[in-house]
Amino acid sequence: FGFIGRLISASAASGLMLVVLRTIGTGGVPGTLVTTFVYVIIGVAVQFVLGLVLALLCAQPIRARNWFRVIFFIPLIVTPVGIAYVFRMLADMQKGPFAPITRSLGFGEWAWPTAPWSARFMVIVGDTWQWTPFIFIVMLAAVENQPRDQVEAARIDGAGGWQIFRDITWPAIAPIGATVVLIRLIEAFKIIDLPNVLTAGGPGLSTESMTLHSFIAWRTQDLGGSAAVGYILLFASTITCVSFFNYVVTRARRHQG
Repeated sequence: FGFIGRLISASAASGLMLVVLRTIGTGGVPGTLVTTFVYVIIGVAVQFVLGLVLALLCAQPIRARNWFRVIFFIPLIVTPVGIAYVFRMLADMQKGPFAPITRSLGFGEWAWPTAPWSARFMVIVGDTWQWTPFIFIVMLAAVENQPRDQVEAARIDGAGGWQIFRDITWPAIAPIGATVVLIRLIEAFKIIDLPNVLTAGGPGLSTESMTLHSFIAWRTQDLGGSAAVGYILLFASTITCVSFFNYVVTRARRHQG
């Protein structure tokens, strides 16, 4: 990666933090660049944790675990537009299936699409429901291919579940985990269907990703603006993914070796 690569990644991270601080400090609202990174960083982190936990659970000798594997994998088969419409229906505070529960809890008059962070939260929830199965199925394969003899030896020596995970399982699956997170990072930058269908980018522009921003600009014949946003997205995603690969994936592989 070298000194120049580290300088570029550090400069990009510092620039992003400067944009966030100046936006918050002046009372402004986060733009599409910041919103996109919210989807990427928070969304991918939550998806990886959930996928890993589900993989560890389904790797245990429990009853009907094959049935659970199929159920957990189903969301990945559904198209993003379909998932967006499903969550739009589920999150309807007036007529949705959970409306009676929210009314009984006193949230019947609350409209999540009108608050920026609640709207972003719903987009992240829908994206998590769709992409957690991808991480789950990959991490499940990694967990089931870890060295069984080491696990059995550790159990005989009296090691607990957390010790086995920390000293045996995690070092064995860390390179695969880093790689699957890298793949998911690349895909997360392209999020467009969920914010478009769920909130249409609103309220205002608070849930609009850069991909959706570029698409709306293109649809309104603002070809220059669409191209500019596309180039910024290309730069941001490339720097992020290359930095993650060199700082995390490469080190994980080197540590395994």
